[in-house]
Amino acid sequence: MKDDKQNYTQANREAWNMAMPKHREVMNEKWDAMFSDPNFIFQAGDELRLLEEIGVRGKNIAHLSCNNGIELMSLVRMGAGECVGFDICDEAIADAETRAKEFGIECEFLRTDVLELPEEYFGRFDMVYITVGALVWIPDLRGYFEVASKLLAPGGVLFIYEHHPYAGIFPYDGEPGETLRAKYNYFDEEIFVGREGIDYYGGTVYESPPAYEFPYTISDLINVVISAGFRIASFHEFPKDIAKGHTELEKAGLKLPLSYILIARKQ
Repeated sequence: MKDDKQNYTQANREAWNMAMPKHREVMNEKWDAMFSDPNFIFQAGDELRLLEEIGVRGKNIAHLSCNNGIELMSLVRMGAGECVGFDICDEAIADAETRAKEFGIECEFLRTDVLELPEEYFGRFDMVYITVGALVWIPDLRGYFEVASKLLAPGGVLFIYEHHPYAGIFPYDGEPGETLRAKYNYFDEEIFVGREGIDYYGGTVYESPPAYEFPYTISDLINVVISAGFRIASFHEFPKDIAKGHTELEKAGLKLPLSYILIARKQ
C-alpha cells in the first residue's frame, strides 16, 4: 500500500514539474510585480478576515502542499514567526526560494512528500495551513492529517481554505458539456487520471505524465480531521470559485458551494 502511495506521489511530482515552467511563463511577471510592493499580501476577503480573527502574528506556521509559496510569504509579511512550506514539486519549491530571496522574505521551503516529513519538524508549529488545490492530489488523506497533527504543538490550529468538492460534479470551464449541468457523481471514489497537463494559468493542453486526483467528500474531510485528533472549531462555505475552474458557475449567481474554510484545533 505504501508503495502505491509513493508511486502516485512520484507521478504527480513529475506532472507538476512539467506544469510549473508553463505557469512561470504566464505568471512570473505578475507575481514579481505583486511582491515588489512591500505591503502586498495575497490573502483577501473571508480568508484574510478569519486569519486575522485567529491571529498569525508571532505564530510558527507550516504550509502543506505550498506550491510556489506566495501565500506563505504573505503570512510572513503579516507578522508570522517561523514559516516553513512543504511541497512535492521541485520546480515550485525552486520558484518559492527564488522569490523569497529576491524580496527578502524569511521563510524555509522543503521539497518533500508531506506523508514522509522528517520528525525534526514535529511539534514545532502553532498553525498548519492548507490552501486551494492541495487535498485532491493526496493519495492518503487520513495520513496527511495525521502528519498535520504531529507538526502542531498542543492546541495548535489547522486552517484549510480549499476548493469545495461539490463543485466537482460540474464540468470545468472549457470542458465539453453544459457548464451548469451536473455531470459527475459527488460520491465517486474512482481515482481520476489526467494526461492533458495541469496548466490552469495558460490553458495549454500538452502530453503530460499521468496526474492522479483522489476525490473526497466534505464528510470524508470532517471525519479524517476528527480521527487525526482535531476538534473542529468552525466550518464556512462560500460561492466563490477560488480554483478558477468553475468561473461560469460563480458568474451564474446560483450561490453554489464552491469553496470552504475549515478551522480546527489539536486536542
